[in-house]
Amino acid sequence: MYTEDPAQTEPGKKRDCRPPTPEGGCNPSSAIDKRKSRDKGLAAQLDYSKEHDQALEDAKKTYDESRKGYREKRHEAVLKVQDMKHQVKHLIERIKCLIEQDRVVRCLDDAFHEVCEQLDCCEGPGGCCVEDFEFDTTMPPDTERGDRKLAHRIERYKAEIAKAKDCFTTLSGEPAALEKRVADAKTEIDAILAALADDAAKVDLKKQYVSALLAERRLARIWNGFPDTNAYIDCLCKALQIWSDGVDAVSLLVAEQAVRDYAEESEQTWCTALIGGPVAEILAVYDRLCGSDKPCGTDKPEEPEDEHSEDCGCGKHKHTHTHDHDHGDHDHYGDGAESTGEQTQSA
Repeated sequence: MYTEDPAQTEPGKKRDCRPPTPEGGCNPSSAIDKRKSRDKGLAAQLDYSKEHDQALEDAKKTYDESRKGYREKRHEAVLKVQDMKHQVKHLIERIKCLIEQDRVVRCLDDAFHEVCEQLDCCEGPGGCCVEDFEFDTTMPPDTERGDRKLAHRIERYKAEIAKAKDCFTTLSGEPAALEKRVADAKTEIDAILAALADDAAKVDLKKQYVSALLAERRLARIWNGFPDTNAYIDCLCKALQIWSDGVDAVSLLVAEQAVRDYAEESEQTWCTALIGGPVAEILAVYDRLCGSDKPCGTDKPEEPEDEHSEDCGCGKHKHTHTHDHDHGDHDHYGDGAESTGEQTQSA
C-alpha cells in the first residue's frame, strides 16, 4: 500500500531494490549482470597481476644473481676487512701517542661518541629491511562498512608490497655496495697513512685521530647488519616472497572490489530506469501476477461458487431462505403444528 513515508534503509546496509526472481521464473537480466560482474572481477584481477608480472619475473632472476654475487663479494672482502681492522687499530694508538695530551684525546673521544649517536640514527641499524607479514584474503561483509574495510585493506597491502619491493631493490644492490664500502674504507685508511707520512708540522693530529675513529666505525658496520651470508640471503628471499604474496592477495581483493562496484552500478542503473518508467514495470508485474485465471498473487486456481443447478443430480440445490416475521404467520404455523399432533393421536 502506498505510504507518504518511504521505507528507510538500515544504516550501513546496501540498498537491494530489485525484486527477487520468482521460483521457477525467468530473469535473464539478473543472470547477465552476475556474469558481467564476475567478468569485471576477473579482468581487474588479471590487470593488477599484469602490472607486477614482468617486475616479479625480473626479480626472480635478480634474486639468483644477488645471492651468488653477495657470497662471492663477501668471501673476497673477509680477509681485507680483517687486515684493515688490525691496521686502523694501530693507527689510533699511534696518533694518540703523537697527540701526547690525554685531555685532548678524551675530549675527542667524547665528541666522537656524541656525533656517532646521531650518525646511528641517520643511517639506521642496517640488517633486514622487511618483517614477516600475513596477507588476509578473507572478504569483509558486503556492506558499506565492509566496502570501506576492503578498500582500506587494499591500500594497506599495496603499501606493504611497495615496502617489500623497495627492500628487495636495495638488497639486490648489496653485493656492489659491499664492494664499494670495502674500497672506501681502504681509501680512508690510506689517506690517514699519507697524512701522517707528511711533514709533522703540517699534520692536523686531531683531524687524523677522528678520521681513524670513523674508519674503525665504518669497518665495524661493513657488513650492513648482516652477521653472515645466510642472513642476507634469508632477508632477500623474504622481501621477494612478501612482494609476490602481496600481489596475489591484492589481485583477489581488487577482483572482489570490482564485482561490488559493478553490482552497485547495476543497481543504480536499474533504479534509474524504474524511476523513469514505473508504469511499464507495474504492468509487467501485473501480467505475472494476474495474467491467468488464478487469483492475483496466488498459485491456486479460482474455485467455483458453491451453487448447483436443480438438474445436476447431486441432490444439492440452491435455496433461497425467506424469513417472514409476520405475527399472523407464526400463529398459523402453530395451529398447523397442533392440528398435526391431533391427527397423529387419532391415528
